[in-house]
Amino acid sequence: MTGSESSSVARRLPLRGAVNARDLGGLRTTDGRQVRRLRVLRSEVLTGLDADDVSFLLAECGLRTIVDLRGPGEIGTDGTGVVVDAVATHRNVHIYGADRVRLDLADVAPDGSMFDRYCEYLEHSSENIAAVLQLLATRAQLPALIHCAAGKDRTGVVIALLLAVAGVRADDIVADYAATTPNIAALRARSGRTDADRLPAWIFAADASTMAQFLTHLDTAHGGPAAWAASAGVDHATQRQLAHNLLCD
Repeated sequence: MTGSESSSVARRLPLRGAVNARDLGGLRTTDGRQVRRLRVLRSEVLTGLDADDVSFLLAECGLRTIVDLRGPGEIGTDGTGVVVDAVATHRNVHIYGADRVRLDLADVAPDGSMFDRYCEYLEHSSENIAAVLQLLATRAQLPALIHCAAGKDRTGVVIALLLAVAGVRADDIVADYAATTPNIAALRARSGRTDADRLPAWIFAADASTMAQFLTHLDTAHGGPAAWAASAGVDHATQRQLAHNLLCD
């Protein structure tokens, strides 16, 4: 087991109703600091959480805020879960691509990559991504949990931008994204969908190379994560506060 793999196992949240839930605590920055434990959590949809899971998130994690990145239609169909009624803040901030449709609900080519989709998020959901970053820059909103349907793509991009703006090392961001891979089979099984076999494997992939390509794109096309965030409306003072909230001194 590699260091990044063992780290992701240690950061996994012991929730019976979520298989892709983990803490960002312990990820390293380029200047040698670390993300604080239990500041920001990430997960798939929360509808499977039971009473013990909710108690853990509230009592052990001190959860205050939940940010749901799904579309209104998804929420209407799949629900939110009881935990949203137990936290101080519940925000729905939809992250979407050009067509506003989840790829696993659309007809897609047999060959492809999530990279193009992630670039669409930057283009079409910049204000919404910025709204999430601004929310997390308010210390009173933390600890917070960010989720979408599977906790992989929309959550993956928002978390990657959050970490990159805070100065977390690219290889740690990539490793955190790829930590979803061992959970893919369980996510597909829990979805209850009978048509999942018709979809190509790349829709469900969380390949490290995809996130590495995305981070490179941020640098080459947007001048880096800080520059992208500033252009989206997250000024540098807010970015500094965000990093202060997330990182150990």
